[in-house]
Amino acid sequence: MAKSFEVRPLCPALGAEIIGLDISQPLDKATSQELANTWRDYLLLLFRKPDMTQQEQIRFAKCFGTIGERPKPADSRPEDYSKLDQAFMLVTNIRKDGKPIGTLPDGEMMFHHDTIYKPKPHIGTLLYAIEVPSAGGNTLFTNLYLAYNALSDEIKKRIEGRKAKHIYDYERINQRNTEEGAGNLLESYSHPVCITHPLSQKKALYVDRLMTAKIEGLSKEESEKILSTMFDTAERKDFIYEHVWMPGDLLLWDNFCSSHARTNFSEGERRLLRRCQVQSENIPME
Repeated sequence: MAKSFEVRPLCPALGAEIIGLDISQPLDKATSQELANTWRDYLLLLFRKPDMTQQEQIRFAKCFGTIGERPKPADSRPEDYSKLDQAFMLVTNIRKDGKPIGTLPDGEMMFHHDTIYKPKPHIGTLLYAIEVPSAGGNTLFTNLYLAYNALSDEIKKRIEGRKAKHIYDYERINQRNTEEGAGNLLESYSHPVCITHPLSQKKALYVDRLMTAKIEGLSKEESEKILSTMFDTAERKDFIYEHVWMPGDLLLWDNFCSSHARTNFSEGERRLLRRCQVQSENIPME
């Protein structure tokens, strides 16, 4: 049976644009399943929908799972929830009266997984572009299936069955989060260095340069050596897709088998994106 939409690959490593599907309207079960299968295969999906409302974004997100709770404690969020649904986070450098109206405001951000530092990380992120700078502020995505497969047999054997500790200090986005120098807004959790994805049943590397502090059970020196190799492997150019945002772009990505980063941009230009997440009912972590 023919698909109800067109799939245009974005690059050899990962990603596809979905064409010919109105995601502002309710989708039937068959179409939702086609999309879920395409997401499984491509890891990252791009949709172009100008003026998408909050309600439309949430309804579409529910096609892929239960809406995930915001990871940051409610009393420390800067967003004005009299105008914004509780499911959303604003990724923006816009300030009002000198204070950010959202989070992750400025500059580049190192490769990371959303909510990897939680006991039950969210499987998917949906990020919608409202305002973007004329240059920079791009998002890079890397395929961690490819990264795991590219590791040497020696490293695969050394990390088998081991967990890594992930730390996130909400104040540090362009500096590696380690236990040394950690601030007060700190969260951490340990997950397997390699996971088996619940949908594809394929192995993916599950570490990232920003939040992975150490591999448990190894000396500091060996942990750092292996992590450095894995970070460099994950960030190989041929494993990466770089997305140049346009207003109206919606990206859906898989947080279990990809990680992402942000390029720098001018602080004099506005950047405003709206994020929600979906959780997995079948966490492969433990």
